[in-house]
Amino acid sequence: MYKANTSEINEIYAFYKDVVEYMDTYGIKLGWDINEYPNLAFVEEMVQNGYMYVEREGDSIICTAAINHIVNPEYDDIDWQVKGPKEKISTIHALAVSPNHRGKNVSDKFLKELEDCCRDNGDLAIHFDVIDFNTPAFKLYERNGYINHGSIDMYYEVVGTKQFYMLEKVL
Repeated sequence: MYKANTSEINEIYAFYKDVVEYMDTYGIKLGWDINEYPNLAFVEEMVQNGYMYVEREGDSIICTAAINHIVNPEYDDIDWQVKGPKEKISTIHALAVSPNHRGKNVSDKFLKELEDCCRDNGDLAIHFDVIDFNTPAFKLYERNGYINHGSIDMYYEVVGTKQFYMLEKVL
């Protein structure tokens, strides 16, 4: 795993587009719309700010995600184990795995690498949300020791107001 560079922006966007198309084709609900999230502007912002990470197998991207400290205001209402300081709590955004690598524990390995990266940066915990109908993602985080702090209504432009599970891993 490594931090993405600007020369990879279009390739990362194409990767997300392929993942979203695959999920839509097979009825797997993520709540993503490639025109809104994770769109090209999102990928550009995450890469340019040094937040985007990539895992490759040979020349092909097999996983990608962004890590930063940016969250919705509703995060302040959750009874997290680790409450701050906020600059020591990471958030994972748009973790995606190549459809060709589903069911091969690639996501577990990538998640562990993201956690190690957060630890190496001195973070104390990871907080993030998963839309309530994204069962594959919820199961991934649950089996990797993330604590579910319940669900709340939260607004994102791409899906509107929906229920999201609020998850935490103390590092």
